[in-house]
Amino acid sequence: MKKNNHYCKNKCFLYLCNQNKTIILNFLFAIKHFFCAGYYKGHRVHSPNIYNFFEKAIFSKKQFDYSAAENANNALKKSKQKIQSLSIGAKGTGKITEKKVSDIAKKSSSCGRYGRLLQRISAFLQPSTIVELGTSLGIGTIYLASECESAKIITVEGCSETLKIAKQNFIKFNKQNIETINANFNDVLEPILKQNTNTSLIFVDGNHTYDDTISYFSTICKYANDNLVVIFDDINWSKGMTKAWRKIQNTSQVVVSVETARMGIIFFNKALTKKNYCTRY
Repeated sequence: MKKNNHYCKNKCFLYLCNQNKTIILNFLFAIKHFFCAGYYKGHRVHSPNIYNFFEKAIFSKKQFDYSAAENANNALKKSKQKIQSLSIGAKGTGKITEKKVSDIAKKSSSCGRYGRLLQRISAFLQPSTIVELGTSLGIGTIYLASECESAKIITVEGCSETLKIAKQNFIKFNKQNIETINANFNDVLEPILKQNTNTSLIFVDGNHTYDDTISYFSTICKYANDNLVVIFDDINWSKGMTKAWRKIQNTSQVVVSVETARMGIIFFNKALTKKNYCTRY
């Protein structure tokens, strides 16, 4: 019994050390990013097109209605429902485990200030077709759809149970222009882009590994047009993601990249001047 208690204490101690290490590393990264990033609110951005993007999308002063996504997220946080969730992504085990919908919602990356950023970007670009990799509970999808009622939105999710919840949200908040696909991203991304050659906004929010991110990017590059803008989420989530982002932004086909602490945004428009922007947001 004593051995078991000792083992449990050691395990708890190691867990706390790892948690504290993560907090410290995130804090140090935030400080580094704050001092290294520039172009706050578009200052010193000389390209008129990119300045407009900073002023009207990233740092827009316009009042937007974010209520649909945020009401959906607040309701999910209070949900008592449990689902059989497939564990996928960078830390996924491939196993099915029972999870509370409220716990998934609380950990949702596409809510709050970055969800609002998604909505402002889609409002600014007014894309004809949006592709999202990683629906989860559909909060990010609702942000993307809220200012683009005439756009065709295709969202892909690997877990069928979370996708069911997302579809209920789309119906509840009257988002009728969203098409859902339950599949592995690599299996459907290329067929989607082949069939939708006018895709002008892609949001990649899933499978946060170096190999998968580069694989999605390589596929996207095959079908990229001058109007295409791609948003990668969690670019500094791990060393692998940071490495993938650095490779993406320095690829010759990418003309402009805009980097926040969490999201990376790339433009393929050849009329722009090649430059990488790192901004505080």
